[in-house]
Amino acid sequence: MDILKLVAVGDVYLKVQDHQDPFFNVHSIFKEKDILFGNLETPLVNKGQKSNKAVVLHSDPKNVEYLKNADFDVLNLANNHILDFGEEGFRSTIKVLRENNLKYLGSEYKKPGKVIFLEEKGIKFAFLGYTIGRLKTSKNVYVNKLKEQKILADINLIKDKCDFVIVSLHWGTENVFYPSPSQIKLAHKIIDNGADLILGHHPHVIQGIEEYNNGLIAYSLGNFQFDPKLSQSKFNKSLILSVEFDKNRLVGFDIDPVEINGDIPYLLSGQLKIDFINFISELTEPISKRTITTLWWFGEIGSEYLNSNMHSYMVRIKKYGFLHFLEFILWLCMPFCILCYIGIISRRIR
Repeated sequence: MDILKLVAVGDVYLKVQDHQDPFFNVHSIFKEKDILFGNLETPLVNKGQKSNKAVVLHSDPKNVEYLKNADFDVLNLANNHILDFGEEGFRSTIKVLRENNLKYLGSEYKKPGKVIFLEEKGIKFAFLGYTIGRLKTSKNVYVNKLKEQKILADINLIKDKCDFVIVSLHWGTENVFYPSPSQIKLAHKIIDNGADLILGHHPHVIQGIEEYNNGLIAYSLGNFQFDPKLSQSKFNKSLILSVEFDKNRLVGFDIDPVEINGDIPYLLSGQLKIDFINFISELTEPISKRTITTLWWFGEIGSEYLNSNMHSYMVRIKKYGFLHFLEFILWLCMPFCILCYIGIISRRIR
C-alpha cells in the first residue's frame, strides 16, 4: 500500500539577504514530501497602510519564488500578521499566491476562507485554518477566527468528503513551551470530532507533539524561516515534521531538528539532533501524562508573557502615543494578567 508523506513547518517570513534561497539547506527533506505545508507569517507587499503594532511584517512579492522553488503545496494565511499592511497588503498577497498557483487557506478576499482539498497517491486530504487575535478586517477581508463551534461544524461538513482532515491553528502564547489546559482540551475535542492532524503555530517556539485517539497534535511548530529576534526569543531551534499516511490511517511521524541562523534554517545532526529530540520528548511528557494544570501553566508562562507584552506596549506607546498607554493600564488589570501574577507567586512558593 502506498505511503504518503506530509511535511509541515512553522512560521515563514520570506525576508532574505543577498537573494539567498532561505530553504537551500532543507531541500533534501522537502524533496521527500508528497505535500508540503507552512505558515506564511507575512503579507507579500511593498506598500500600504501599516498597522499600529510593535512588530509589523511584510516581504517583497518577488520572494514568492522561494515558496515555488521549495514546492509548497499549502500555505496558512490565518494568522495575526497577514493584515499588517491592511487590506491593500492582504489583496496583494492573495493576488501573488494565485498568480503563482500556490494554494492557501484560512483567509480569503471577498468571500469566506475555504477548505482546501488535495489528493495525492489516491489519498484525499482536507485542510482548514483558523487564528486567534483581534484582527480588524474590512467587509472584503475574511479571516477564519479560532472559535470552537465553527471549527467543529466545518469538520463535520467535510470529513465524509475526504480520507483525512488537517486543521491548522494559529494559537497559544508566544515564547512559551507548553500549551494551556484549554488548548489541550480543544485539541482533543477537534480530534474526537473527526480531525486527524493538528498543525499549531504562533508561539514562535516549539511545543510537544501528542499522539491522541489515532490522531496527532503538534501544538506548535515554532519559527522556521523566521529570525527569532523578531519574536523577542533567544530560542533558535525548530523542526520539520513529517507525517506518514496510508489510505486508512495515520501511520507515524518523524522530526528533523533545525537551527535558525539569522533567518535561515539549518539541519542539525549528531548529538545536537539527539539532544533536540530528547527535548521534544520532555516537552511532550506533561501533556501525555495530563499534569498541566491551570495554576502550573500560569506559573510557567507568567513572567515571559508579562515581559514580552510590556515590551510590546512600550514600543507602541513610544510610536503611537497616549491611547496605547491607556490600553496598557487596562491590560495590566485583565483577568489573564492577574492569573499570571498568581501563577508567578505560586511558582516561587513551590
